Amino acid sequence: MTPTEARTALDTARTEAEQAHEVIDALTERVREGDEQVTAEQIAGQRQLAELAGLRVTAAERKLKAAVAADRDARAKAVATAARDLLDEDDTAPLIDAVQAAVVALEHLADLAAARTARIHDAARDAVAINEELRGADPDAGAWPTDAYGFRGQTFPASVMVRGEGRTAAVPPGRLAAVALALALTGDRQMGADARETLTAPTDLLVARVATELPGLAAALRVTAEEWQAAPQDTRYRLSQQGRGPLHQTERAV
Repeated sequence: MTPTEARTALDTARTEAEQAHEVIDALTERVREGDEQVTAEQIAGQRQLAELAGLRVTAAERKLKAAVAADRDARAKAVATAARDLLDEDDTAPLIDAVQAAVVALEHLADLAAARTARIHDAARDAVAINEELRGADPDAGAWPTDAYGFRGQTFPASVMVRGEGRTAAVPPGRLAAVALALALTGDRQMGADARETLTAPTDLLVARVATELPGLAAALRVTAEEWQAAPQDTRYRLSQQGRGPLHQTERAV
């Protein structure tokens, strides 16, 4: 019996019990009003029927309790089976590959941005130096004697402007990486909010935490012994904070 069927049966039993008590009330009221046709046997018989109806209500309540418990147990077992199936079918390899591909892409982005920043900074440094030299040679030339040559430069932030052609400025690699993330999440406000909230945490600890949340990611992110040996001391420290120390031979075998 399902819980719905048990509730229907209980409602029916309660209705029958109420009706039986209503008949008793009606018979006793007739006696009080002087109706001598009502017999003791009628009242006693009706009370027996009411008692029986009450017992049926109790039985229906017990059946409902049992049906609810059985239904709850069946649903819990179904959820347990679904949870086991989820673990069995949870192939994180494509996701880990995507994370590693994103890391490679962002490293490439950072390398390009760093190289561009270095070029702009060198040009800006030379522009500032020659501007100061020109000012020293001619104090009346004003703040920007390089204007006479059609350009200006500044080092903080690094930028160079050529009159009539445009201006170029360095963009920090981290800012470009953030822009890439923002563009990737443009269509999902919740993912964007999650990213903003998450990135307020210390990044090294964030890597270590998320690596433990995604099965297989921690091992995939760990460096080789050769990469560890080649890394500067400060990089080793950050790798350790991220839980990305080198895998030992015994771990690789496992």
